[in-house]
Amino acid sequence: MKSLKLILCSLAFVMVSGSLFAADDQLADGKEQFEYWCATCHSPNLYRGNYLPGTASLLEKYNGQVPAALEQRTDLVAEYVKVVIRHGSEGMPSFRKTEISDSQMEDIAAYLSR
Repeated sequence: MKSLKLILCSLAFVMVSGSLFAADDQLADGKEQFEYWCATCHSPNLYRGNYLPGTASLLEKYNGQVPAALEQRTDLVAEYVKVVIRHGSEGMPSFRKTEISDSQMEDIAAYLSR
Protein backbone atom coordinates (compact mmCIF):
# COMPACT_ATOMS: atom_id res chain seq x y z
CA MET A 1 0.00 0.00 0.00
CA LYS A 2 2.82 2.42 0.88
CA SER A 3 4.56 1.69 -2.41
CA LEU A 4 1.34 2.41 -4.35
CA LYS A 5 1.01 5.77 -2.55
CA LEU A 6 4.64 6.52 -3.30
CA ILE A 7 4.15 5.69 -6.97
CA LEU A 8 0.99 7.82 -7.19
CA CYS A 9 2.67 10.75 -5.44
CA SER A 10 5.70 10.45 -7.73
CA LEU A 11 3.46 10.33 -10.80
CA ALA A 12 1.53 13.39 -9.62
CA PHE A 13 4.79 15.26 -9.01
CA VAL A 14 6.06 14.42 -12.50
CA MET A 15 2.78 15.53 -14.08
CA VAL A 16 2.69 18.82 -12.15
CA SER A 17 6.36 19.63 -12.70
CA GLY A 18 6.02 18.79 -16.40
CA SER A 19 3.12 21.21 -16.78
CA LEU A 20 5.07 23.88 -14.86
CA PHE A 21 7.99 23.48 -17.23
CA ALA A 22 5.60 23.71 -20.18
CA ALA A 23 4.12 26.90 -18.72
CA ASP A 24 7.62 28.33 -18.25
CA ASP A 25 8.43 27.47 -21.87
CA GLN A 26 5.23 29.17 -23.06
CA LEU A 27 6.04 32.31 -21.08
CA ALA A 28 9.58 32.38 -22.46
CA ASP A 29 8.22 31.89 -25.99
CA GLY A 30 5.60 34.57 -25.32
CA LYS A 31 8.24 37.04 -24.18
CA GLU A 32 10.26 36.31 -27.32
CA GLN A 33 7.18 36.76 -29.55
CA PHE A 34 6.19 39.94 -27.68
CA GLU A 35 9.64 41.41 -28.21
CA TYR A 36 9.50 40.57 -31.93
CA TRP A 37 5.90 41.58 -32.72
CA CYS A 38 4.78 44.02 -30.03
CA ALA A 39 7.68 45.79 -28.34
CA THR A 40 8.36 48.01 -31.36
CA CYS A 41 5.17 49.92 -30.41
CA HIS A 42 4.48 48.86 -26.81
CA SER A 43 7.86 49.00 -25.10
CA PRO A 44 8.04 51.03 -21.89
CA ASN A 45 11.30 52.58 -23.08
CA LEU A 46 11.59 56.10 -24.39
CA TYR A 47 12.78 56.63 -27.95
CA ARG A 48 14.29 60.05 -28.65
CA GLY A 49 12.59 61.37 -25.55
CA ASN A 50 9.13 60.05 -26.42
CA TYR A 51 7.24 56.87 -25.73
CA LEU A 52 6.66 54.52 -28.62
CA PRO A 53 3.28 54.92 -30.40
CA GLY A 54 1.37 52.12 -28.66
CA THR A 55 2.65 53.04 -25.22
CA ALA A 56 1.97 56.76 -25.80
CA SER A 57 -1.55 55.99 -27.03
CA LEU A 58 -2.35 53.85 -23.99
CA LEU A 59 -0.84 56.44 -21.66
CA GLU A 60 -3.22 59.02 -23.06
CA LYS A 61 -6.20 56.66 -23.19
CA TYR A 62 -5.92 55.54 -19.57
CA ASN A 63 -4.59 58.85 -18.21
CA GLY A 64 -2.07 57.03 -16.02
CA GLN A 65 -4.73 54.91 -14.28
CA VAL A 66 -3.04 51.71 -15.49
CA PRO A 67 0.50 51.25 -16.81
CA ALA A 68 0.77 52.19 -20.47
CA ALA A 69 3.43 49.54 -21.19
CA LEU A 70 1.72 46.19 -21.76
CA GLU A 71 4.40 44.16 -19.97
CA GLN A 72 3.77 46.17 -16.81
CA ARG A 73 0.02 45.53 -16.77
CA THR A 74 -1.49 43.06 -14.32
CA ASP A 75 -5.07 43.30 -15.52
CA LEU A 76 -4.77 41.79 -19.00
CA VAL A 77 -6.80 38.67 -19.74
CA ALA A 78 -5.54 36.21 -22.37
CA GLU A 79 -8.83 36.18 -24.33
CA TYR A 80 -8.82 39.98 -24.58
CA VAL A 81 -5.20 40.01 -25.78
CA LYS A 82 -6.07 37.48 -28.50
CA VAL A 83 -9.07 39.52 -29.68
CA VAL A 84 -6.94 42.66 -29.94
CA ILE A 85 -4.19 40.80 -31.83
CA ARG A 86 -6.66 39.38 -34.38
CA HIS A 87 -9.04 42.34 -34.71
CA GLY A 88 -6.98 45.37 -33.73
CA SER A 89 -8.14 48.19 -31.50
CA GLU A 90 -8.39 51.88 -32.27
CA GLY A 91 -4.95 52.70 -33.78
CA MET A 92 -3.56 49.19 -33.47
CA PRO A 93 -3.74 47.06 -36.61
CA SER A 94 -5.03 43.51 -36.68
CA PHE A 95 -2.66 40.63 -37.40
CA ARG A 96 -3.64 37.75 -39.69
CA LYS A 97 -2.78 34.12 -38.93
CA THR A 98 -0.20 34.34 -41.71
CA GLU A 99 1.58 37.06 -39.72
CA ILE A 100 1.17 35.92 -36.12
CA SER A 101 0.25 32.24 -35.95
CA ASP A 102 -2.33 30.94 -33.47
CA SER A 103 0.50 29.35 -31.48
CA GLN A 104 2.46 32.61 -31.33
CA MET A 105 -0.71 34.48 -30.37
CA GLU A 106 -1.40 31.99 -27.55
CA ASP A 107 2.15 32.48 -26.27
CA ILE A 108 1.89 36.29 -26.35
CA ALA A 109 -1.50 36.17 -24.61
CA ALA A 110 -0.14 33.84 -21.90
CA TYR A 111 2.88 36.08 -21.38
CA LEU A 112 0.85 39.29 -21.07
CA SER A 113 -1.80 37.75 -18.82
CA ARG A 114 0.63 36.06 -16.43
